[in-house]
Amino acid sequence: MDNIISRKTEDKKELKRQAILKAAADVFSKKGYIETSIKDITNEASISVGSFYSYFNNKEEILLQIFDEISNMSMNAASESSKALKDNVIEQFTTSMTSAICIYAKNKEFAKILFVKSMGINELFENKRTEILDRTTIYLKKLLEHLNTKHLCGIDNIEISSVLITHSIFGVITNWLDERLKCNIKDIISSLCTYHLKALNIDYTAENINKYIDNVLEAYYKELLN
Repeated sequence: MDNIISRKTEDKKELKRQAILKAAADVFSKKGYIETSIKDITNEASISVGSFYSYFNNKEEILLQIFDEISNMSMNAASESSKALKDNVIEQFTTSMTSAICIYAKNKEFAKILFVKSMGINELFENKRTEILDRTTIYLKKLLEHLNTKHLCGIDNIEISSVLITHSIFGVITNWLDERLKCNIKDIISSLCTYHLKALNIDYTAENINKYIDNVLEAYYKELLN
């Protein structure tokens, strides 16, 4: 019984923490990080200032956790989708990229904080952004090594290729979130997949790419199709 009560208490705390993160992301997106106060966040979350400090020490900490939340969700989605596919290199690559990008699109306000609204605030945030880029590159390097070994793709330079893919994905998402790139999320994913599969010397058909993207969108992210 004590374990059940304890678990329920922890679940409630996590839900409240997530609600504060969501409220902070909404306010940061509207007002910018510098102009946002703790009171703005607590008003948006409908909690007291004292309650805020039970979860976070300051708004700097909450922004860093927003960075971690969105990047962890994206990496986990990509990893889980690629694990489920063993034989089809095109499907594995496409579903992995689709799943990762859809997390950013589904959590647009969080992603906008990471990619657009926090640029140039301070060195700590820039270091965190670099850390996320590096983690993404490491994940992609492992994925490319797997594809090269299991499917004999003939990727020339995995080290360089993983860096190029990371920065192209983040660059395209940044332009889309900042509304400098006006197209739907499916077109973005399709373009990124076909561009990189071609660069990696992996044979594909546009029909298959679009089918794999549609499979992921229709199964998990139908709201992004609107």
